Amino acid sequence: MKSFFESYVTKIFFLNGLLLCGVMLIVFGFTRSEADVNDKKSNVIVNDKNTNERKTLEMVFALDTTGSMGGLIEGAKQRIWGIVNEVMQSESRPNVRIGLVAYRDRGDRYVTEVFPVTDNLDAVYTTLMDYRAEGGGDMPENVRRALADAVSKAGWSQQSDHIAQVIFLVGDAPPHADYKDEPDTKATAVDAKRKGMIINAVQCGNLPGTKEAWQEIAQYGGGRYFDIPQDSGVVAIVTPYDEKLSALSSQLGGTYLAFGSAGMVGKQMARQAAAEEKIALGAPMEARAERAKNKAINSMSYEGDLLQGLENGTLKLDDLKTEELPEGLRSLSPTDRKQEIEKRQAQRKQIRDEITQLSKDREEYINKERAKSGARNSFDSVVAEALKAQLAAKGFK
Repeated sequence: MKSFFESYVTKIFFLNGLLLCGVMLIVFGFTRSEADVNDKKSNVIVNDKNTNERKTLEMVFALDTTGSMGGLIEGAKQRIWGIVNEVMQSESRPNVRIGLVAYRDRGDRYVTEVFPVTDNLDAVYTTLMDYRAEGGGDMPENVRRALADAVSKAGWSQQSDHIAQVIFLVGDAPPHADYKDEPDTKATAVDAKRKGMIINAVQCGNLPGTKEAWQEIAQYGGGRYFDIPQDSGVVAIVTPYDEKLSALSSQLGGTYLAFGSAGMVGKQMARQAAAEEKIALGAPMEARAERAKNKAINSMSYEGDLLQGLENGTLKLDDLKTEELPEGLRSLSPTDRKQEIEKRQAQRKQIRDEITQLSKDREEYINKERAKSGARNSFDSVVAEALKAQLAAKGFK
């Protein structure tokens, strides 16, 4: 028979063993749950913060669209998605809203055409696709009206600590000094800076009188002056991944589900389908590949999309009336409806994951090709350089 002391020691060892096992289970479980979260974070979508807390870049491009600016316009069409993606993937992961001001001169088909800032980047891009280099002829252009419209008519949000507002004036000709009835560019730049905006001036080519005017606008607008080649300096790099990314982007667009009133659903579906078709048929291959990446990382990539709203937490399925649901979901029971949505969300995630991996491979390919040719002063490089410094100064990491 064991002594009392032996029994006591045995019990102590037994209890300590149980305690150790419990601790190990807790630690292992915590570590595993941490790993699970990290696994999920590898596919985190950019801009998943609450709209009111999210840092936002509002950016307006005032573009000279006269006959000499064809190279710049085509360069912008190629690289605008890449510029946006670079900003969205920075540490602060800001939302990006873009506006456009196309400008020419008196006597042309228009003096300015203003497209107000929006986070509907497809709408921005399809508008940019329609720009053609036409008109002009005499060297000065109506830069006065263009800059004034960019500052006062572009639909800016109310200024706040979490919003950065940046203008890029891009052209090759100086303002008309004789248009005394139009706002002076220096006064407009001063007013923009007072409102918290930044104006950068990008000169294409080397026409006389432009450099001095552009430098003054940048100086008084608190921004940077850049000079780039007349043709924009943008070099398109075709990769083996572009076509597949473009196809995946179209597949992702096919998962779009509009919601709302019956009339609104039809209009939204038609609008999105028209944008998908226009971009697929008319956009440069590089732009389509970069757009695919944006659709994979941007939680605001589709306007009026049910799946996106549910994913972002801006919508709750139970809050929607049956008649507000997409037609294919209305007749389903709540349980079947939930399962169908989860199925579609899984399909969307699978496409996004494939886009993300191909985009990484594509980026590596492009970096190697650029290393062969060296750095080049171009529209996209100067915009990226300005944004990096100016967003950092605003507290965007």
